[in-house]
Amino acid sequence: MKDERRYLAFETGGSKLVVGLGDRDGRLRRTVSLKRGAADRAPLSFARLLRAADELSDSHLHAGARIAAIGFGFGGTVRRSTNSPHVCLHEDGWDDVDVVGALEDRYGVPVFVENDCKLAALAEAHFGAGRGARSVFYVTLGTGVGGGFVLDGRILALGDLGEAEIGHVVVDPDGPLCCCGNAGCVEAICSGPGLARLCRLVAERRPDLKAATVLEPSAGSHRIIAAWESGDALADAVVRHAVGGLAKALGAVVNLVVPRRIVVGGGLGTSTPRLLHLLHDEIDRWVVPYFRRSYSVVPSSLGVSAVAQGAALLARQGPSRG
Repeated sequence: MKDERRYLAFETGGSKLVVGLGDRDGRLRRTVSLKRGAADRAPLSFARLLRAADELSDSHLHAGARIAAIGFGFGGTVRRSTNSPHVCLHEDGWDDVDVVGALEDRYGVPVFVENDCKLAALAEAHFGAGRGARSVFYVTLGTGVGGGFVLDGRILALGDLGEAEIGHVVVDPDGPLCCCGNAGCVEAICSGPGLARLCRLVAERRPDLKAATVLEPSAGSHRIIAAWESGDALADAVVRHAVGGLAKALGAVVNLVVPRRIVVGGGLGTSTPRLLHLLHDEIDRWVVPYFRRSYSVVPSSLGVSAVAQGAALLARQGPSRG
């Protein structure tokens, strides 16, 4: 008998909402992406996701096909023991939403919730830049900085609230304040907003560079990267400082768990190949010599679809395991 199982995938993040439909192998075939308003709260975002999921299912589930399970990628920490969203630093109101209960009532199938970066790691390991590697560490540089570790094709789940939080490793105690409350976290200097804040901080501390730069005080991360590639001295100092901090954290990752492949994603992380070349050279400075040839650093090949793709795979596999 033909396998007609299909999998619904949800993603909610800093700036977008995504619903996808995966085939029996968990590979996404259809997606709908919605832009999330900066002031939107969780109940509105969830309601929009539900409407989009109904429309997608009605349009693309052919006769005989059925939804077998649902994966939900959450842009924040997840409490695995209760299978529920925990804390989102970019959107409040998730305490008021019973994600699993609402989806189970609506579709009558199992629902699995996981952090978005862990799901992106899962997707890259199966269908993306990590394919063929036994161990994959994924880091995303975007609105925030997050990480995930996949071993033998499954998320390696080590804690109730997650693991691989590379974005909140402190690498520069004198750096900008992070949204987590600490100063100088990787996210505070390597996310898109963090790079912009770091640029302003470096300009304040280095008047010589500020006087010569083409960058305006409000320059965003992509403008900073473009100036760096053009040889701007302030941008060069900023990018090297940020990449150096990320490399220090990733060097510790290599020394601790020796991933075969490090996949870098996010809009900032994949903005230019030069960034990854610099990152690889910098990581080696912090890696014990006998591990230096054990890993590679590659860009994400799934891009913006990675989280939703991972959610479809989670629906097919079931919960993460330790």
